[in-house]
Amino acid sequence: MKPLKLTKQQRKVLDYIKAHPGATTADIQRNTFITCPSGRITEMRQMGVPIVSIGQKKYSGAKAFEMYAIREPKPQQLAMV
Repeated sequence: MKPLKLTKQQRKVLDYIKAHPGATTADIQRNTFITCPSGRITEMRQMGVPIVSIGQKKYSGAKAFEMYAIREPKPQQLAMV
């Protein structure tokens, strides 16, 4: 499988999510200055990047924010001979 070609914004969002599992869209916006991280997340998901929603944070008087993380691959099982 060849490496993914990500834009600078996609790379920033991906790196932030990797470093901060459970980050919300607002967290990503505030700390990367990318105004539409959900758009970058959608693009990367379409490319096969395993970004998953792991829940929602709700702040009083605001709509719930999705929390994102990277799905880590499970170790392959060894065959018993």
